[in-house]
Amino acid sequence: MEERATEGRQSQIRCFAGFEIDMKDRLIALAAVCLLIPGLLLAQPAVKKTIVGVWEVKTVPAGQSASPFLSLAMYGSDGSFTRCGGYKALPSIPVVQEVANELGPGYGRWAAKGNKEFRLTFYSIMWKEGLANAYQRVQETLVLSDSGDQYTGHAQVDFLDVNWNVVFSTASDVKGTRLETPAMPIAQPAEKNRLVGVWEVKVSPVGQSHSPQLSIATYSADGVVVTGDSYYVLPPIPAVQDLANELGAGYGRWVATSDREFRLTFYSVMWKAGLVTGYRRVQETLDLAESGDECGGHAQVDFLDANWKVVSSTISDVISRRLETFNPTVLAGQAAEKNPMAGVWEIKITKPSGAVRVVPGIYIVGEDSSFLGDNERRSGRGTVGPGRGRCVPTGKGEFRMKFYAVELNEEGVVWGFLQVLSNLTLSRPESGNEYTSPAS
Repeated sequence: MEERATEGRQSQIRCFAGFEIDMKDRLIALAAVCLLIPGLLLAQPAVKKTIVGVWEVKTVPAGQSASPFLSLAMYGSDGSFTRCGGYKALPSIPVVQEVANELGPGYGRWAAKGNKEFRLTFYSIMWKEGLANAYQRVQETLVLSDSGDQYTGHAQVDFLDVNWNVVFSTASDVKGTRLETPAMPIAQPAEKNRLVGVWEVKVSPVGQSHSPQLSIATYSADGVVVTGDSYYVLPPIPAVQDLANELGAGYGRWVATSDREFRLTFYSVMWKAGLVTGYRRVQETLDLAESGDECGGHAQVDFLDANWKVVSSTISDVISRRLETFNPTVLAGQAAEKNPMAGVWEIKITKPSGAVRVVPGIYIVGEDSSFLGDNERRSGRGTVGPGRGRCVPTGKGEFRMKFYAVELNEEGVVWGFLQVLSNLTLSRPESGNEYTSPAS
């Protein structure tokens, strides 16, 4: 399959690529578009104030007195950004509702523009009836408080169709409150970073005989943890169900407390009727097996309302199995060669079996080869969650991408996993603007 590089809208660099993938006994073809190259929008080192960490974010349309939309945001030390918020919080504007009525996680880049000022651009997939159908682009300017634990700013929000035509634009005021600050990357003994990678996670509430809840988690070398949880795994406790009935991805931090013991804290939004109504906070202690490929521990799980008041708490046992490990030079705190795939990408999936529908998606590849991605929610047996994995260089202009996503049944409970493996070849290694690949 051949693709063309094209000039991006609004001076964005966009690079096209394609590959074919055999997923669930059917062939589909994918095309990738680089939306943000890290070299264009990178976090700046050695600033007094840092935005790196996990934040609660409140967004209000400019000039309106409505209740704020709530979300959680993660700012990585490498300039990466992810966000999870109200997934049905789209404006009641006919032209927007015609293209989409649900909003996915946001993926993008941030940059320091001064001691306390930051710029951010991120993209989200928008769905209609569970099908990826359009995009949202958000461009923010943020200013940190003197303490560094709060920020205020404003956002330009564009709603775009599948061809990147703006169908509606609006402005919003933004306020953020810091929850966690991951450690900045420093050289550490290799054993301190032995948790880094992608893990399958099984969680079993203590004292219950149910099947374990399944998810996928990624642990980065700078102390960031991102989890991909199932949407309907909240306990049947009246106080919790009154507050929320859906759960989003988790964002937080982890630290090594000894050679094989680790502690982590992460937060997830909880939804009811598609709006964020509360949060879940998880505090875990994990012990790594001698092999380094398994770990176990326990978790304190708190369910909190929108004002961070605990409404219920539980204890769970946790068992994890390693799936992938990130760039070993990054793990050792050494300067790694730049990953040409690092950046934010648009992915287009077409079905050559006669179907002409183009399915949009957003992927983000980190400097440490970590991978996060999101596209079509629906599969033949329910829905598919965001992808977690890695994309590593294997030669000049060649890469190996492997990622995993949870698969949920019609009740929103994880029943299994999707694994995607592809070998990518840049058509123009010097520019990094195109690639082709077979995948399975």
